[in-house]
Amino acid sequence: MPAPYRRAFELLASFRSAPAFHPDGVLYEGRAEVSGPGPLPAGDVACLVRLSKGIGTPRGRPDLLGLAVRLLHDPPVDVLCTTAPGSAPWQRYLLQPRRRWAGATLTSLMWWRAPSGERLQVVLDVPDARLDSPEPDVLVGRLPVSVGLRVVGPAGEVQAGAIRVERRSALPRPRFDPVLRPPRPWRLGPSWLAALRERAYVGSRAGQARGTSDRAV
Repeated sequence: MPAPYRRAFELLASFRSAPAFHPDGVLYEGRAEVSGPGPLPAGDVACLVRLSKGIGTPRGRPDLLGLAVRLLHDPPVDVLCTTAPGSAPWQRYLLQPRRRWAGATLTSLMWWRAPSGERLQVVLDVPDARLDSPEPDVLVGRLPVSVGLRVVGPAGEVQAGAIRVERRSALPRPRFDPVLRPPRPWRLGPSWLAALRERAYVGSRAGQARGTSDRAV
C-alpha cells in the first residue's frame, strides 16, 4: 500500500485528471543566459518555461504562482519556483499568493546542496508591468518577456542571468522534476523534503493517469 502522503496526492490528481498541484499551465519556449561560477553552467541555452497556478483558483483570482524552467543542458536541469514575499533569506522559505505576475518574486524554496555542503537557492524576478493578471496565459500577446534569474546563498548572489520567454510552445507538457534533474553534482535538499516531494510526484502521476483513464471509459 502506498504511504498516506503519496495516496493523498494520488487521489487529488485522480479527481482532477491533472497534477495534484499546478494542475493547469501554459508552456513556452525561450533562452536562458547565466553568468558567473556556480551550479548552473554559464552561458546561453535553450529552455522550456511553464507558468501555472498552484491551487488552480478560478480565473482572475489570486493563487500561488509557479514558474518551472527546464534548462536544456546535457543533462537538463529543472528549476521550480513559487511566489514568495521577497528574496531576503527568511522570505525565500515562505509562500505568498499573488494577484498578478507583474512585480512577483519567486523562489525555489528548497536548496541545491553541493558535495562540499554549500547551499544555494534560485530566485526569479518578474519586472514586466504588463503582466497584470495571475493567469498562466498572461504572456500570450506580450512576448518576448524577460524574467530575472539569480542563484543566491547566505553570503549573497552567486550567479545572475535572465530567462527570455519568446514563444508559446506546442510541445507535450514535460514532467518537471527538480529532484531528478538538479545541476550535477549538486542535489536538492533537505533530503527528507526531497524524498517527500518525490513521493508526492509519484502519487500525483499515478492519480493523473488513473483519472484520465476513468474519464476515457
